[in-house]
Amino acid sequence: MKQDCKPFLDKFCESLGEDQDSPLCRELNEHLQNCPDCLLEVDTIKCTVEIYKSIPNKKVPGDVQKRLLARLNLPC
Repeated sequence: MKQDCKPFLDKFCESLGEDQDSPLCRELNEHLQNCPDCLLEVDTIKCTVEIYKSIPNKKVPGDVQKRLLARLNLPC
C-alpha cells in the first residue's frame, strides 16, 4: 500500500466504525497491499471524493450529485 493511503485507510476504517488495528481493517490493509484491482478502486474513490470536495460551493447539478452519491452508496 502506498504511504499516502494510510490516512485514507484510517478514515475508511473509521467510517466502518473500526479501529485501524481491528481485524477487519488489518484484513482490508493486507488485501489492498496484494490486490492492484482493489487498490485502484480505492484510489479512484479517493480521487472522486477529493474532486468533489474541491468544487467551490459544491454547486453540482442535482442529477450529477444524485448519481455520484448513488455510485458511492451514500444517502441522497
